Amino acid sequence: MVSTRRTASRRSESISLKAQRRRRAYLLVAPAIILIALMMIYPIIQTIYFSFSKVQLPALRTTFVGFDNFMRILNNPETGPLVQRTLVWIAGSVALKMALGLIAALVFNAKVRGTVWMRVLVILPWAIPSVVGANLWRWIVQTDAGVLNQTLRSWGLESWALNWLGDPSTAMFTVIVAYSWGGFAFVMLLILARLQGLPEDINEAARVDGANWWQIFRYITLPSLSGVLAVALILEIVSGMNSFDTLMIMTGGGPANATRIWGIDIYKTGFTEFNLGGAAAQSVLMFAAVIVVFSIYGGVNSRIARRQGEPA
Repeated sequence: MVSTRRTASRRSESISLKAQRRRRAYLLVAPAIILIALMMIYPIIQTIYFSFSKVQLPALRTTFVGFDNFMRILNNPETGPLVQRTLVWIAGSVALKMALGLIAALVFNAKVRGTVWMRVLVILPWAIPSVVGANLWRWIVQTDAGVLNQTLRSWGLESWALNWLGDPSTAMFTVIVAYSWGGFAFVMLLILARLQGLPEDINEAARVDGANWWQIFRYITLPSLSGVLAVALILEIVSGMNSFDTLMIMTGGGPANATRIWGIDIYKTGFTEFNLGGAAAQSVLMFAAVIVVFSIYGGVNSRIARRQGEPA
């Protein structure tokens, strides 16, 4: 009986010690958690408040106007083209990043000689600041002194030497290429990490059975990448919706608003036209769009997990 009581008391002491340590750990991290929460939650609440207000600068005096800011956005004839340009931007940049990232990951996973240095060259555009990359592309595609047009002229392709950023018909394509060049390495790293975790014996068995590289890719590799491709797709869609710096540096939303997407329009509405209420309303709508994208992803992911018999 005595030994049983001692064992029980020791257990209760160890449990109380663990609880005390847990409380101390929570107390130690609590200030950081509270600070991060305030830094995230306060701007969101203030933006939502501004979206229902008319904000007078510079004192930031607010007058409640209800849904007027949202109604102005919906009734603005420029909203339709703005959304269309944003969708073109997202679709183009996401498709190009996903394609380049998948191709690069497959090449580097093939264990070809010299791929180590190629990986460095591919990752470098993603590692450098986007401001540096955008200015580099501005220099490359300059109409007169740019490397691209000078090279085309030296090859006798004068008609191909275009005003890449000054022509509304080519500006969006040019900034999509520049933006994708700086970001597809992230997609490549996600896919490559998944590829290197796949068992090689399945591919070997398929080769023994007479499958060619396309059949192995289509029926074995691609289905195995469905999860990581879905994650990369969602992350790149959200990244495309939040894009600002590359577009602002290369075109500033021009020419003739050809590259003025949602993020650029929010900036210009708030800090050029000084309509903080309208900019806040646009930000709330963009935030809602991001939530919708993540909700769709969560629903699709849960459905796939149910089919596979795994917890979502």
